[in-house]
Amino acid sequence: MKTTGSGAFTYRVRPIELPSPIGEHLEAAHSAFVPDRVLDGGDDSTWLSLKGVGLLRLTPELDRIDVIGGDAAIVESNIHGATVIRREGHTYLALASDEAERVWLTDTDGRIVRTFGNPNGPGGSPFNVCDVAWSDDLLFAANGYGDSVISSGDPFPAGSDQAELGQWGPLRFGGTGSDHGRFQVAHGITRVPGTTALTVADRENARLESFTSRGRYVGGLSLPPGARPCSVDYDDRFALVACLEGPGGSTPAPIYVFDDGNLVSEINIGRDLGLAGFEHIHNAAFRVVEGAAGSRAFFVLAYAWDPGNLAILEPA
Repeated sequence: MKTTGSGAFTYRVRPIELPSPIGEHLEAAHSAFVPDRVLDGGDDSTWLSLKGVGLLRLTPELDRIDVIGGDAAIVESNIHGATVIRREGHTYLALASDEAERVWLTDTDGRIVRTFGNPNGPGGSPFNVCDVAWSDDLLFAANGYGDSVISSGDPFPAGSDQAELGQWGPLRFGGTGSDHGRFQVAHGITRVPGTTALTVADRENARLESFTSRGRYVGGLSLPPGARPCSVDYDDRFALVACLEGPGGSTPAPIYVFDDGNLVSEINIGRDLGLAGFEHIHNAAFRVVEGAAGSRAFFVLAYAWDPGNLAILEPA
């Protein structure tokens, strides 16, 4: 059986049957996996979406994808990135649409609770938002296909229970550039587990940039020149980085695994596993399965783009 990666992060494909609506729209995939982890109060299911199908849920057992659907806007728009929000015992999803220039707050049935429009206002820079993250009781949105500014807002301000429109707050940082704290396509944004810090996948600068929840730059990690990181996911000291292209713009593109900033594995689904549609990796996420005596198995969920595809990788 074909494998990819190295050491503890060596993988093979885990087969899964896709419901017919997914297969019919998969080539247009341009989205992300969003784990709802037990450590964060979730049930270890994973959320994802697909234009033309809507909201989807991968079971904790990684054996089935359920079609949830949702409101028409969720089904008809591309959801580029998303995050899970927990409040007062309820689970919400924040869904970022680069096409609709909106961030929607929804319940887990895909019903829209609140809509966040363009923080730049009428006539301002387009809000082609790529990703969102939840940290320090604020929602952060990365306008990667627009001005690469990170905006923030409180999804649940006092007296907002019936409000249809969300309001962005004054805290903003980033913008276009190559200096630390600026981005050339702020494509992904992720909270660092156990902290309120945030990491931005700065795609065209081939790096990850980390910040406090108040926008102060605290450090980063450079990738090989020409690599184009789209997303980062964390588990403890490990970081999983999905790349649209590899060093020098090479394809098929890799997924990197870093251990405390040191590269320990390069996963290449298209080259090593021979799966079609994995020239460009748009997003990747860990799904860690706890075993006997404290053992932990790191599965990898990967979303491709142009053409779209998805894969579940299990330890080999």
